[in-house]
Amino acid sequence: MKNTYKIDFVNNTLTMSKAFEEALNNPNSEEYKLFLQLRADFPGLTIIRKTRRAPKKARPNKNLTYKHMEQYMSVFKNADELLAQFDAVKRCSLAQNNPYKFVLDWFKTQFPKYKEQPDFGNNAPKVIDLAAFQKKQEEKKAQNEQLEKKDA
Repeated sequence: MKNTYKIDFVNNTLTMSKAFEEALNNPNSEEYKLFLQLRADFPGLTIIRKTRRAPKKARPNKNLTYKHMEQYMSVFKNADELLAQFDAVKRCSLAQNNPYKFVLDWFKTQFPKYKEQPDFGNNAPKVIDLAAFQKKQEEKKAQNEQLEKKDA
């Protein structure tokens, strides 16, 4: 069996998989013989059962690239206006610590239901005032800095 056990001589541990552990129930198996030999050679060997890795955390913005944002905006009736505003937001973001986050925050504010099917009716999203959005971001940043100073 491949990759069913691992020996760490520095920490004096044997890490075994479930398959290796089950094979130890058969006294005629190679795993059982290996295990007995290891126990004889290393009496203080600590045995650890390998566990499954925790599932990876979901990344909600995984595929939300600038290109995908532009594709989403291009389906609306006022797509030209939205894309012009998007370009302005991207240019403004270059002065930020994290340009992508700045653009992402604008996009999520502009399109709070972007994960749902867009409404192609007369309810085209209204363009958010960029100056007001920037001011709100700066106020948020200032509040965070004040909180950090209080904590320090």
